[in-house]
Amino acid sequence: MKKLLLFIFFLVISCAPIQTEKKINFSKDLTFEEFKSNLKVYVDNSDYPNIDE
Repeated sequence: MKKLLLFIFFLVISCAPIQTEKKINFSKDLTFEEFKSNLKVYVDNSDYPNIDE
């Protein structure tokens, strides 16, 4: 019983959402240059793997 509770506890902790601190707003009022610079910041801060490597 203790093992089951411990397993559920670790499962709940591991499923917690990751909080990101910097939010980038892609609104319709941006110019192309502003969108491009925001997109570069987003790509640099994202934790997706680089497929070029």
